[in-house]
Amino acid sequence: MFSLPALPRVLARPTALLAATVLLTTGAAGGPPAQAREQDRASASAAASGPGKEFVVASLNLKKGMRVAGMRHDIGQVLDGEASVIGFQERLFSRPALRAALPKSWTLLMPKGPTGTDDNPIAFDKDVWELERTWAPLLTATTWRRYSGRIAHDQYGVAAVLRHRRSGHVIRAVSFHLPNHLHNRRTGGPNYANRRGVEAMWRMASRIRSIGQRAPEGHQLVAMCDCNVTANRDTTDHLVRGRITRPLRLETNYSADRHRRGSGIDYVMGERDSDFRIHSFHSYRNLVTDHPGIVATFRRAR
Repeated sequence: MFSLPALPRVLARPTALLAATVLLTTGAAGGPPAQAREQDRASASAAASGPGKEFVVASLNLKKGMRVAGMRHDIGQVLDGEASVIGFQERLFSRPALRAALPKSWTLLMPKGPTGTDDNPIAFDKDVWELERTWAPLLTATTWRRYSGRIAHDQYGVAAVLRHRRSGHVIRAVSFHLPNHLHNRRTGGPNYANRRGVEAMWRMASRIRSIGQRAPEGHQLVAMCDCNVTANRDTTDHLVRGRITRPLRLETNYSADRHRRGSGIDYVMGERDSDFRIHSFHSYRNLVTDHPGIVATFRRAR
């Protein structure tokens, strides 16, 4: 009479099979499967944001009269956010002092020329970026100081074409400062009590659009500014949203301070039609200067 062979002992003992399965799943470390999955997700995230797949840009408005120690502290804060490009505004102190506040691997782009060409310098980590070109575009010839009644000096920005050494991605970075007292917080539109300042802002916006529109295909416009327009209350097409961000299709940290209604005038902006988009941003507030440092992370989207 034909008889079946004896079954393996492991099949005869379901509890032993279960124990073996758990051992194989958890691994030698003995951690639970959920923990292993979490580690896998973290590894996948790290791979997705690896070298050449993201870059970080900061905007930092300096306080008049800041010394090296204060600038070094504030720059260190935004460097903790892994910024490799910083657009400064209101430098208002010596070139050697700002250079001394930067790490040794960084290059400072602060043009020499007429008054105002060096107010909005750009610094970058030359281990991350290669400089292709830099210049100081004149954004408007005259502005009006509302409270003193005097003509201010010409307003310049600083522009730099930078190529990422790992990814090859090219950005056309622009750092600038819009005139003061532009914004009527009650109406959400221009402050026509400072009409000459508002008109200067319109001229500056036109020039910034020109800088972006003349960039070769594949060059991403990245702007860093003290825009002097309060976030969440710019509700017209006559200020930053309508004059700069909408025409240039720029995304920005425009609502950087959702918890404080109406606050926030410092921005990092990035062109939407690009392989890299703003993935996240952080506002650093424990600084010597009287502005927050805005740090935006750009991540490859396609």
